[in-house]
Amino acid sequence: MTTSVDAAAESSTPHERSETPLPPPALPPKTGWRAVTSSRVFQGLISPVAFLITFAAFGLWQGSNFLNVASRVLDLHSNSPVLILGLSVMVTLLAGQFDLSVASMTTLTAYLTVGLVVNYSWPFWLVLVFALLIGSLGGLLNGLLVTKFGINTFIATLGTGGVFLGASSILSTGSSIVPTADAPLPTWFTGLGSFGTFTTKVPLVFTLITVLVLLVTAHVSAQRLRPHGPASRRWLIAEAVVGVVVILVAVIGHSWLQQITWPVLLLLAIATGLWIMFRLTVTGRNITAVGSNPLAARLAGVRTEREIVKAFIIGGLLASVAGIVLAAQQGSASPDVATGFLLPAFAAAFLSTVVFSAGRFSVWGTVIGGSFLLWVGQGLIVGGLPFTWLSLVNGAVLIVAVAASTLLRRERR
Repeated sequence: MTTSVDAAAESSTPHERSETPLPPPALPPKTGWRAVTSSRVFQGLISPVAFLITFAAFGLWQGSNFLNVASRVLDLHSNSPVLILGLSVMVTLLAGQFDLSVASMTTLTAYLTVGLVVNYSWPFWLVLVFALLIGSLGGLLNGLLVTKFGINTFIATLGTGGVFLGASSILSTGSSIVPTADAPLPTWFTGLGSFGTFTTKVPLVFTLITVLVLLVTAHVSAQRLRPHGPASRRWLIAEAVVGVVVILVAVIGHSWLQQITWPVLLLLAIATGLWIMFRLTVTGRNITAVGSNPLAARLAGVRTEREIVKAFIIGGLLASVAGIVLAAQQGSASPDVATGFLLPAFAAAFLSTVVFSAGRFSVWGTVIGGSFLLWVGQGLIVGGLPFTWLSLVNGAVLIVAVAASTLLRRERR
């Protein structure tokens, strides 16, 4: 006797039965070299290893002329405004936006830091507060133009960048502003033995505390790569060994730690603060979510426009910090002093997607990637390359690094 289910099955046509979707065939697991190259760990390490091989080649070629701790720290000290600006760019990129006005804001706040003292005799504490406020308001303006008025982020920030640069030209009347005997900048801020000079080093205790803080942040960051199961214990042992080695190197080789200057320490402090924000706070996670998938973030209850505005404000604030540091290092303000910082800042931010990462913008990737890019250029200059080639080298290194990462991510799929 035929049941109703069998009768229904027999009465259905072959076409009707074929409409039932079949599950896709399971892909065979990747093995061997393909499995290694497609892993996130490999993709995050390939660029740092390539840079380290380049530095080793520079060391064999140039010897102590390149392998000189004081010279390399001097590079970081001199370019700390650029690296801080790279962090500024990275924040807005994490939110899915571009800010082309940050270099102009750095120029403006450098002029404000010097000009409000020299030309208007403002108290210096008020000058610093005002410069930071201007940076934040500039970021707020960018955020409102993008979110409330719907202006394309490129057009909005390109326009505000012109406004910021024009304001600095008006303030300076197109010429440099230099402190005078009647209107000097504070001696702790600029000049011999000050915050801005390379000869002033951070006390060793501050540097050791910084090393410990960086070790903690590295440990927390590495937890997302920690394997499960029996390998977890070996991972912890290896991590502990690495930590002990780093501490021993820091204590035994404390002479190179004594080369750290205040702008470099400020850079590390800003990076640590940003890392904590994006890693441990709701605001940081919301900004990252908006940049990753705005629609999903909105459906999850995130007020996307507000988070974008926050990202622009933080970016503008960091751009003003870069301007203050630049004023401390130069002791004066010059026309268009920071306009050349825009490409290196974006290069540092985009290199973060290939340094200890696999396509994601990151705080420490920006600092490390920007430093590596800086040292490659300096190594070539020490080797005899004219400094006029530096922009070409920065652009070429950025293209090669990101292109290699893109190819590896395709392999991973």
